[in-house]
Amino acid sequence: MLKRFGGLSRPWTLGLLLLLAGGGCAYYNTFYLAKKNYREGNKAQERSLSEAPAQEAIGRYDVVIRQCQKVLQEYPKSKYVDDAAYMMGASYYGKGDYPNAIQQLTSFAAKYPKSPYRADARFTEGLARYRRKEFVESDSIFREIEGQYPDFSRRWELYFYSGETQTQLRHYTSAAHWYRLADKKADGRREKSKTLRRLGDAYLSAEHPDSAEVTYAECLKVEERGSQRVDAAIARGDALRKLGRYPEALQYYQSWRVFAAQEGREGEILLRIYDVMAVMGRTQESLRGYNDLVIKFPRTAVAYEAQFQIGYLYETSIQDLDAAGREYDKLKSQPTSEFQQQANRRSQSLAALRTYRTALASDSTGARAHAAFMMAELNYFQLEKADSAIAQYQRVESEFPHSVYAAKAAYARLWIATQDKGDTLEAMRIADMMGQRYRGTPYAESALYLWKQWSGRTDERTALLDSLLANPDTSQVVALEPEMADSTQASVDSSFARPQTYAMSPADSARMDSLRQHALQVREQYMREHGGGPKPRPQQQAPTTQVQSTTPSAPSGAGVAPAAGAAGAAAGSSAPTDSSASHTPPPSTTAPPDSTARPDSTAHEDEDDTGP
Repeated sequence: MLKRFGGLSRPWTLGLLLLLAGGGCAYYNTFYLAKKNYREGNKAQERSLSEAPAQEAIGRYDVVIRQCQKVLQEYPKSKYVDDAAYMMGASYYGKGDYPNAIQQLTSFAAKYPKSPYRADARFTEGLARYRRKEFVESDSIFREIEGQYPDFSRRWELYFYSGETQTQLRHYTSAAHWYRLADKKADGRREKSKTLRRLGDAYLSAEHPDSAEVTYAECLKVEERGSQRVDAAIARGDALRKLGRYPEALQYYQSWRVFAAQEGREGEILLRIYDVMAVMGRTQESLRGYNDLVIKFPRTAVAYEAQFQIGYLYETSIQDLDAAGREYDKLKSQPTSEFQQQANRRSQSLAALRTYRTALASDSTGARAHAAFMMAELNYFQLEKADSAIAQYQRVESEFPHSVYAAKAAYARLWIATQDKGDTLEAMRIADMMGQRYRGTPYAESALYLWKQWSGRTDERTALLDSLLANPDTSQVVALEPEMADSTQASVDSSFARPQTYAMSPADSARMDSLRQHALQVREQYMREHGGGPKPRPQQQAPTTQVQSTTPSAPSGAGVAPAAGAAGAAAGSSAPTDSSASHTPPPSTTAPPDSTARPDSTAHEDEDDTGP
């Protein structure tokens, strides 16, 4: 159990004796009971070994609150009124009543400017705000205490919770800094092991699995509690897997299997063992292992995850989409869980994928181009297979070069290169290609705008963008075969029928609408800064050759967010829109800084003694 707050340190004995001698028996009894129950509440909370308020502790803190209220009301001139006020606020925090704790402690320093508990009161307020997930406010309070109270005695707690706050804010490098400070102030094995575990987690989240692996190993050297040792061991194995050291990770997990079983957590270790086997190409062994878990741990989270992984192996390793769908569907009859939801989504996506593959055999070029493009979209947005999506987008560009879908596919690849891969050279190459191949269409403008927005550069591409914005050119729009309208798709290709169970959620639609609006606002601001007005719409072409609007819309019953830039461009906006609907919001105008530069390794030459 982490300390939820500190004790009281003012010398009490002499003061209380003087009160008693002076006839203040009622005051003495009231204050004595408050102090005694406060200490007993702290001890009860520490015995619970939990972050949640313990029932025994809550009962003690209720007594403290009543006694302190009596002191504040009946003895407002008492020398120890600030002690009572602090104990009362700390007791509210201890019992989990964070709003009242904040209310009691916020004005403490102003009411009692000479109290020795000002720093403790402020810190406890910060903890209460942390518990309420007010992470920005708690971070501000912790930094204030670090700067204003150099003699603050609760340094480990201050540094540890500063790290926790930064972790919640996803500032992992900063979190690691605070955890390292906490490690230096840790008093005892439990504080040290807790700090090292969280430091390892921060390294892993900051994409430094090498530092994480070393830190977890150090944690295991000081951690004595069984379940916490299993936690640290699993985390170390996960770091080894992330480093690509698969044989070592597999051997390490296997070495902890018996110990994990003693703690009732064998299933967690076995899930990781079979996962590493799958990564190493031992697919059949992995499948047998997952099936055994479904049988051995029925109606548990382990069984649900194992069943999901069976479907995932059939989908990704064996490439049997029908079998994958059947395995995913086995979770439909199980209680609602994260894995059931993922399985339903992937099963529906695979059904749509099979439908689009069938549509590729259509006699209609438009239907085949549409189906090929939607297969890429499914891989990227729903199945989260960026590399497979890129290959499919390239196929669209190669096989249907005169279709509007080729331009949309090229833009989608540019989006992935910037938002997912962070590949500057590839993004530069695609932007150049689109600026040349699709000049005279809105797609060139979209690609160059995304490059400008993502890279934050001023170069020949941004110069071309400025030229296109100043001199709109839509002369080549008619050269592209139009996008198929969803409302007429069935009549164009009767063999193409979208699965009716697959639909875009209201949240996805709202997200897409928000992104479109953001794109329009950004572009209008850009035009105002360059002295222009809204970009004129392309002149209407003959009905037989007019490109239909590519404003994004999910295919009927096929909730897939289409690729963004081309859609945004045809709607009069150069900013990327829909391809971020399931991924990243429109990027900032400057390239993001590298906030996770690898810190110095904490490795040392001590012998590895982190086994069970």
